[in-house]
Amino acid sequence: MRLAYCTNVRLPSERAHGHQVAEVANALAALGHDVTIIAPFRRNVVGADFWTYEGVSKAIRLQYVGSFDPIASPFLPGIFGLWWMNATVRHGIRRSVHSAAFDLAYTRSPSLLPALIKTGVPTVLELHQLPRFGRSAFITLCNRCVLIVSLTQSMAAALREWGVDPTKIIVEGDAVNLKKYTTLPSRDIARQTFNLRTDRTVVGYVGRLKTLGMEKGVETILHGIAKDKRFFAFIVGGPVSDCRQYRALAASLGLTDHDVHFTGEVPASQVPSALAACDLLAMPFPDLPHYRLHMSPLKMFEYMASGRPIITSDLPTIRDVLSEETAVFCIPGDVSSFNQALSWMIGHPAEATERASKARSLVERYTWEMRMGRIFERVADSK
Repeated sequence: MRLAYCTNVRLPSERAHGHQVAEVANALAALGHDVTIIAPFRRNVVGADFWTYEGVSKAIRLQYVGSFDPIASPFLPGIFGLWWMNATVRHGIRRSVHSAAFDLAYTRSPSLLPALIKTGVPTVLELHQLPRFGRSAFITLCNRCVLIVSLTQSMAAALREWGVDPTKIIVEGDAVNLKKYTTLPSRDIARQTFNLRTDRTVVGYVGRLKTLGMEKGVETILHGIAKDKRFFAFIVGGPVSDCRQYRALAASLGLTDHDVHFTGEVPASQVPSALAACDLLAMPFPDLPHYRLHMSPLKMFEYMASGRPIITSDLPTIRDVLSEETAVFCIPGDVSSFNQALSWMIGHPAEATERASKARSLVERYTWEMRMGRIFERVADSK
């Protein structure tokens, strides 16, 4: 099938959404589809090309639209730059996406739906967040799509309540590339890679430190470590401004280099080694609407693939995948509950290891190729 993946995401990107676009496109190419990504021209902080940086097939074509970056322009601040960029991509869609060139269009950007629907090319929307405005128009566009891929059960329930045709909805969270986790380094070698020196139990957090400016649980980890010095925090991720903020928080809590190690951003290729350096992995998300309703965190699947025990906030979106058989839960935003989970882990090593093993087995269902295969089975059934 000839596929146009249309996005307003900067590519390549060090951020999770850029990585997710690349993995979806790569899985579709691996399944035998002819994939062209249509993306905006952007000034890029990433020096490598898309295929090298993301480690994806060079059979994927990448077509940039536009000739300057409105997001970086001082004359188009904030929302105006985003509006201009989306308008540019929609113009590129009108020029490039038509039935003679493509059999299907795929996007995770609702702002591009009006242009895609007008092309007449059957369209799949992968929905990562419910819109705050324009619900009526959004529902109309959804019902003209071939399929809506909802990342979470909570979001799918909201779509049905709003009036989206239930037969057009499939729930598929994110996934992981297990090929990157087939030969993990030993814990000692991984720690040497990151100059990680401690005899304490290492609690790891690996991923971007905030999402849309929102706390993701690093604050809970730091407060927890400050209360129980049996543990050492290994915080892997950026950007620099957020890393600086959390370093200051750590210092204010009396934490030193003997208690916590920040790496800043690391290339995606180093994520498996960072996970392998840890004894436990934590994702104590706060209870915010985005995390409760919309998220399917890439880090969850990476954590599962690493085979390390997982401590996580008890949220419906996490329960879509994990259970008491595969993780240890804590109350979102509650440091005492988080510390109780930490203590349980080191007090029950056999049970913690068993849960990690079951999580590793479970993640075999959540590869990108299997995910996209399930989605495209539904696309075929809809025709």
